[in-house]
Amino acid sequence: MSKPTIEEMRDQLVNNEVEDISEMVIHNRNEELFDYVYRTSWRDFKNIGEADIKTMYMDLYGDMPDEQ
Repeated sequence: MSKPTIEEMRDQLVNNEVEDISEMVIHNRNEELFDYVYRTSWRDFKNIGEADIKTMYMDLYGDMPDEQ
């Protein structure tokens, strides 16, 4: 498995955010949703730097696989 590209990492991080938010909305967890958005509104995935994307990605998924 090859290392994901920055764009693939960015897309996966955004997908995770969407899934988390969807779950909160579906289950009417409004206070949790408010707190979540309040805490994470600084994230600007479209413009965030590569180093920050890599750090966030590794925090969620661990080490990136080596290229084969």
